[in-house]
Amino acid sequence: MLSKEQNELLCRIEPGTVMGDTLRQFWLPAIRSANLEVDGAPERVRMLGQNFVAFRDTTGRVGFLDEGCPHRGVSLALGRNEECGLRCIFHGWKINVDGQVVEVPSEPAGSNLASKVRVNHYPAREEAGVVWVYLGKKEEAPPFPAFDFVGRPLENMVPRKAIVNCNWVSLLEGLLDSSHVSSLHKDWLPTGQDVLSGPNAGVMGALSVTYEIEERPYGYQANARRKLANGTEVNRKTEYILPSFCMIPSTLKTLRGVSCIVPIDDEHTNFWTLSWDTAGPLDAATADRLRNVGKLGPDPDNIYFPRAGADKVWNQDREAMKKGTSYAGYPALPIEDFAVSESQGIIVDRSAEKLGTSDIAIIRMRRLLFDLAKDYQEGRTPEVLSGNIEFGKIRPVHEVVAADGAPVEIKA
Repeated sequence: MLSKEQNELLCRIEPGTVMGDTLRQFWLPAIRSANLEVDGAPERVRMLGQNFVAFRDTTGRVGFLDEGCPHRGVSLALGRNEECGLRCIFHGWKINVDGQVVEVPSEPAGSNLASKVRVNHYPAREEAGVVWVYLGKKEEAPPFPAFDFVGRPLENMVPRKAIVNCNWVSLLEGLLDSSHVSSLHKDWLPTGQDVLSGPNAGVMGALSVTYEIEERPYGYQANARRKLANGTEVNRKTEYILPSFCMIPSTLKTLRGVSCIVPIDDEHTNFWTLSWDTAGPLDAATADRLRNVGKLGPDPDNIYFPRAGADKVWNQDREAMKKGTSYAGYPALPIEDFAVSESQGIIVDRSAEKLGTSDIAIIRMRRLLFDLAKDYQEGRTPEVLSGNIEFGKIRPVHEVVAADGAPVEIKA
């Protein structure tokens, strides 16, 4: 368990908080690239308790700015995107992607006010069909975490996002908790004679897990070991990359993915999932089928649909549960995760929790985040931001090993 003070430090991410300022030291996904058209409508983006505006200028460059116009604070999301800048519709002030005010038509001719005014702008980079931003205060952004998707064709990528009404830590803990998979997600897992088939082979062969944690310079690898009755072992090695990236293992050979939890504010969170196929083009329907996650919402900017809150018990289908066609009552694996995370409350009281050995990965994640925050407070650069990590080589592993140590062939 955590003390109330520790829980507050972990969960609170708005401007001026320790954890919020720590998260701002990292490149984080902000908005899908497809949402920004050349000279098209700017988009409001809320991250880490702040409001921003993103736009693509006439040359195709992406600007990521504080939302308020520096003149009187009107939202630049209302602005006209034209001729390499956003023009505020209130008084016509125009700002470019670098945050420089370039025109102040409301001022007298010859005024030099424009040259003196800037808007906070943030480094932006497009990868995997997503605009990533660095919101920290250092003059130079850290090296980009060059995951395996960097440089791959956009047609091989499927970026998706869900908006979940809970604190970011709850979702991150859910990603790193392999022990819940055999219960909450059993509708999507092979059983009986097919238990050693598909992307999640063997998980339902043993319900309890034994964790082995191996520290990494970027976080850790957590092996959730399951031992079947005949001595076969199922090893699911999840990769946790600081501060909020997670790679879930599967037996799929060419489909890869990484999830990233990005706080919108203390009470709402963006759950990003980036999938890519190393063999060729990938579409959302194919990605869902290969991951066997069922039906998700059609909006790539919020796949958590249809949604409801506690008043409708998160749209749980009790009739399907009664008929035996659904264990948890939800149409897709991710929606099960979103519903249980919201049901814990906006911010979980971790001083009241009762943890067991199956929670070791969660405990270790919290410790690493506390250490990361301490590094930030004391002015140290953590190894994960050093530029020495080969992110492109990080791989989760799902393996099934017979009692004699021989690898077990997994059926498709």
